[in-house]
Amino acid sequence: MLILPFVILIQSFGPTILGKRDGTEPGFTGSPGDSLKNCTVCHGGKATNVDGWITSTVPSTGFLPNTKYTITAKNTEVGGTRFGFSISPQSLSGKLLGTLIISDTTTTKLVGDNKYVTYRAAGVDGVDTKTWTFDWIAPDSVNEVVFYGAFNSNFEGHKDGDNTYLSQLKVFKTGFTGVKENNLISSVSIFPNPLNNEAQLSFINKLHGNVEVSLYGLDGKFYGQLFNQQLSVGHQTILLEPNTKAGIYFLKITNSNSSIYHKILIQ
Repeated sequence: MLILPFVILIQSFGPTILGKRDGTEPGFTGSPGDSLKNCTVCHGGKATNVDGWITSTVPSTGFLPNTKYTITAKNTEVGGTRFGFSISPQSLSGKLLGTLIISDTTTTKLVGDNKYVTYRAAGVDGVDTKTWTFDWIAPDSVNEVVFYGAFNSNFEGHKDGDNTYLSQLKVFKTGFTGVKENNLISSVSIFPNPLNNEAQLSFINKLHGNVEVSLYGLDGKFYGQLFNQQLSVGHQTILLEPNTKAGIYFLKITNSNSSIYHKILIQ
């Protein structure tokens, strides 16, 4: 009688953490300096832009050079049980602006030559939301700083179905408020920014009338009119399709001879 050996395979079932439990690698904040890379590189899917997920103690009057402020990152996802993030204050070229300081070594850490703040393994778990804080010392020779952040929400440890979000916080040096909004147009935002072929421009229009949107270069060169139409009072969202080469530009939004400028980056 021939006896054949056999092997019993025991498979372990249950949730497996396929993502990184102890922070992200450097270079995934969705910033121009990071080539727009974010959590979707590992987790798949499409990133969604959100407002207000990065806040700070920088006052409305602006930051003071060489002064320390607290930055808060908050990821909110109903049903989420594990959360992650990566944030870096950068110039458009990717240069670190200011100094990052870890205030909670249990849940956060620095990576990439102290250029990025991300989570630790002990700072992952939560129910519907997770908050992290760290400190930032403002630079002394920069008027405007943008904090770029990528966030990931996970459900019960399974990689499938993860959600990725991108959020930004822009702060200004005391005495430099950037381009001020006029009395007729406010709350201007554009997503995505940086953009490729198209983007959605949102703002609040305070006077019924003709609204024009034009594109200008940093040198003041006119690159064309992108929108010209009568708009009613209230929140407005319009689709823009700038047809020009990559670079930094300004959108000029005009209503009744009152204009506001908004900086964009075209990839």
